[in-house]
Amino acid sequence: MGDISSFELPTVADEDIVRACALLGLGEQAFCGPTRCDPRNAVLKCMDPMDVAACPGSGKTTLLVAKLAILAEKWSYRTRGICVLSHANAARRQIEERLGNTTAGRRLLAYPHYIGTIHGFVDAYLAVPWLRSCGYPIKAVNTEICQEWRWRKLSPKWQHALEKRHCGRGSLSIATASFDVQIKGIGAGTDTCGACQEVCRQSAEAGYFCYDEMFVWAEDLMKRVPSVVATIRDRFPLLFIDEAQDNSEEQSHILHRIFLRGGGAVARQRLGDGNQAIFDSVGAGEAKTDRFPDDTVKKDLPNTHRFGQKIADLADPLGLAPYGLVGQGPGEPLQSGQAGAHTIFLFGHGEAGKVLPAYGDLLLATFSEQELRRGVFAAIGQVHRPPESTDKYPHSVGDYWPSYDPQLTSADPRPRCFVQYVSAGRGRARTSGEAHHCVEKIAEGILRLASTVEAAQLVPRRAHNHRYVRTLLKDHPTERDLYDQLLATTAVTQSDLSKEEWTEHWRDAVKRIVTVLVGCKPSGDQADAFLAWPQGAQGSQTPTVTGKGRDNLYRYPKNGQRVGIRVGSIHSAKGETHAATLVLETFYYDYNLEKAIPWLEGSKSGGTGQTRMDERLKLHYVAMTRPTHLLCLAMRRDSFCQDDDLDQEAVERLEKRGWRVQCI
Repeated sequence: MGDISSFELPTVADEDIVRACALLGLGEQAFCGPTRCDPRNAVLKCMDPMDVAACPGSGKTTLLVAKLAILAEKWSYRTRGICVLSHANAARRQIEERLGNTTAGRRLLAYPHYIGTIHGFVDAYLAVPWLRSCGYPIKAVNTEICQEWRWRKLSPKWQHALEKRHCGRGSLSIATASFDVQIKGIGAGTDTCGACQEVCRQSAEAGYFCYDEMFVWAEDLMKRVPSVVATIRDRFPLLFIDEAQDNSEEQSHILHRIFLRGGGAVARQRLGDGNQAIFDSVGAGEAKTDRFPDDTVKKDLPNTHRFGQKIADLADPLGLAPYGLVGQGPGEPLQSGQAGAHTIFLFGHGEAGKVLPAYGDLLLATFSEQELRRGVFAAIGQVHRPPESTDKYPHSVGDYWPSYDPQLTSADPRPRCFVQYVSAGRGRARTSGEAHHCVEKIAEGILRLASTVEAAQLVPRRAHNHRYVRTLLKDHPTERDLYDQLLATTAVTQSDLSKEEWTEHWRDAVKRIVTVLVGCKPSGDQADAFLAWPQGAQGSQTPTVTGKGRDNLYRYPKNGQRVGIRVGSIHSAKGETHAATLVLETFYYDYNLEKAIPWLEGSKSGGTGQTRMDERLKLHYVAMTRPTHLLCLAMRRDSFCQDDDLDQEAVERLEKRGWRVQCI
């Protein structure tokens, strides 16, 4: 093992930045500006510990990709690499898409470097090797599969005991490598707790684990074999963390322990925006260990190149610590007058279904035919999964469009059934223009079904699922041909897939393929549920998955014109850029946009110190900073009514801020 103290970071010069600009298809002055005072230039050259606080649209991702391209060209170590971590594989996809055809880009995607998610890194370098060395197989690292397995193994007596305390499958997670569980209202020494511990132990012996439990096993390895920390630091002497504001306390704690605690810390640079700190799980909170940003090493990127000053002025008050956003993007909407105006749509009770058509009309009036074909147009809301029951309207995104499927919203969705894997794959393929994204998602669905078979011995979550499935089928030509036919129909030609075709032919074909893979036919409630035809957001059976895919794309035609509107959650849109964004009113303890009216009017700015309200502001700050040209909101008319009459003074306050208010 090398001496980490002898490691020398490359230096970045002006000519390196010029080459990176050419590689990315950017102008020579892309990172320095005409006056050579762009703060991004200093970020590219800085090799000291650094936290980059970057406002939305500041070019953070492009900046990171450019810096990685420069470093890859200058990297001289054959067994030591750069580690790039984030919550999603966005950085890796950016490199694959923008640098994959270059020598530098290919270097970054291979040994000795690692670019991927925090969970993926912890799994690959700590948790999975440690579990295998402890004698545990790895069949599925999937919270839903694991907790369902544990629940089925738990006797009805203990299931009832948990349900009496309003605890269900979600409570069956371990807190320590000794299989300790922490269940609200159940003491550590009780028989119920003991039964839960035992079923968690049994699941580990069977090879089933929850996602976040891998952190428990990684911590256990570092505790029992402390030298592993020095080994990892020697392998990865340079660390980048993207979207650092989203690190939970659990993630920040383990990353700090792996890379920084004690002597021999690695060189680390983080990028993020504290105003966009939103988390994927309910109850998750910001880091207390190693907070971002560290003011002692902070560099600000306050200028946005995504949108102009009007959108900047509308969105900036919702930031918990407003930047005073400087809009250096496209500027004015594409057309003057009513078309192109930043609009708040007001709808009556039970009339949320009118919102998307009204938004579609505005898009058709604002953008040219070419822009409508090329642009990204979105409608997003804070709450996108429908509740079991509610008297609030609208409650979630599905109230605006009953065909909306919340399972397909994530950038890397984890569908509940196989047909949703097909739909998700088609959506990815259409966005990228590459059929292999759909092929990979379908192969992932095949392996997901295989993991429900207790006798299965498969390697989970591989980088190339399709290649793995084909390898396993090489001695089974009949099933291999069946698998190829499935891909040809669903991924390549993207033929319509009806419920009848699925139930009468393809469902059994998928079962047959999986039977050959694992040597046992998938059966039982879990397999049956996974192979069931999906239901719509309101519980109705979806008759067809078309060649266009069930992709949450609302297609609006009028007078021969068309526009596609991507419908989803605010979480799913984070990091995206849209030509136009519509933010939908939803309900979480209160109507979310209604609670933000003082910020929309401009009478309030910044955070409140109240957790729920601040989370609401951060989410809607993220939503309102997506568009380049057009920002819209959809709100209840009742939010601006006094005695059933529209409050004209409230409307005037909004109009003075730059909003156009339209009742529909």
